Amino acid sequence: MTEILQALPTRNLDVDYTALARLQRGLDGVDSAMAAVATNHGCTLSMYQLLLAVRVRRQAERVDIGMLANALGVRHPSAAEMVRKAVASGFVTLAADEYDARRVLVELTADGHRTVNAVASGHREELRRARAGFIAALNALQ
Repeated sequence: MTEILQALPTRNLDVDYTALARLQRGLDGVDSAMAAVATNHGCTLSMYQLLLAVRVRRQAERVDIGMLANALGVRHPSAAEMVRKAVASGFVTLAADEYDARRVLVELTADGHRTVNAVASGHREELRRARAGFIAALNALQ
C-alpha cells in the first residue's frame, strides 16, 4: 500500500486540492453575494431559486409544485411551503389547472417578475466577476 501511495504524483494532488478549495471558496462567495442581492430585493436566496425555477419554464409549460420540487431538489412538502411563502410575499399566485383539478399551477406576479429579473441581474454580475477565478481553478485540475 505504501508503494502505491509513494508512486502517486503528490504535486498534482496538491494542485487538485488547492483548485478544489479555490472553487469551493468561489462558490461560497457567489452564494453569499447572491444572498445579499436577494435580501436587497425582499427575498431570500431560496426564494430567488424558486422564482427562477418558475421563470425558466417555457411559456407553454405551466409549472406545478411537484415540478418545482423536482427542479429545486427538495421534497414536495418543502416546495409547497416555499410556494406558500412566495404567495404571502406577493411573488407568485396559484391557479387551478383547467384540465386537471388535482394540479395547482404556480405563476409569477408582476412583482415576482421584477424581483427575479433584478436578482438575476446581480447574479450575472457576480458570476462575471468570479469567472476568471473559476476558470483558473478549473484549468488547474488534473
